[in-house]
Amino acid sequence: MSKATTQERLAVKTPEAAFLHVLQEEFHFPPRVSRELLSTAKEMLVGGVPSSAVRPGQIRLVVASLKAPFGPSLADTEKVEITLTVDAGAEDAEVKRREKAEGLRRGRILRLTEEALEQGGVLTQEDLARVLKVDARTIRRDVRILKAEGHLVQTRGVVKGVGRGQTHKVQVIELWLDREGYDKIARWLHHSPQAIKRYVSTFLRVVVLHRQGRSEEEIAFLTQSSVRLVKEYLAVYEAAMGVAHRREKLEEELARVSARQEPSGEGKKGEARR
Repeated sequence: MSKATTQERLAVKTPEAAFLHVLQEEFHFPPRVSRELLSTAKEMLVGGVPSSAVRPGQIRLVVASLKAPFGPSLADTEKVEITLTVDAGAEDAEVKRREKAEGLRRGRILRLTEEALEQGGVLTQEDLARVLKVDARTIRRDVRILKAEGHLVQTRGVVKGVGRGQTHKVQVIELWLDREGYDKIARWLHHSPQAIKRYVSTFLRVVVLHRQGRSEEEIAFLTQSSVRLVKEYLAVYEAAMGVAHRREKLEEELARVSARQEPSGEGKKGEARR
């Protein structure tokens, strides 16, 4: 059996694949609808603020608090417990097929550092080496490569030295508003296109709820995101409204969201009239 075939077989043996199978075989949903339902479920249950329950592929880790001053030894530093997604299942398997183990590890570095920040923690390079089961030299090499690609890898020394920079999710939304394709953004971020689509979907839901007059706390709850991320997305939204091409892209997508919602309601009314 070839290596590629083995990887494909492993990718199928995931909770996501089992969920798609149930939707298509037992509920008879078309493949496209099944994938959209899976994406929404992951957005609500995985993509937001991690719960106290650790799901497959996740770990709990005690790390330095984002609020702790930089300088004292880690032993004397305020700490927080966070949940990290070390293995994102089928999405990570797709990245590995496309970019091999090195690309997958670099994408995980970006994901893990951002997950930590969203939960009020900050990772060290030693934390990353321990979680990813590699030596610190490998992490340092990966960080140099990621920086050369234009990424800010927000580990403890970086965050406390220059302040927290723009998050990867915010960068994704800005690239998307500039009409970059999902595949291109995914390759740059070492993520799967599905993950990029999920970030965009959450951003659009944040904007819709904001326009409905919901508070930031309500939006965070309804999208299962951190209040910090909601604030960042709303800042991107406000800035986009002042840039013609980004405003045009955003209004186009919001119109599509509205159009997808309206036909179901019209169908129900039509059925009622009959």
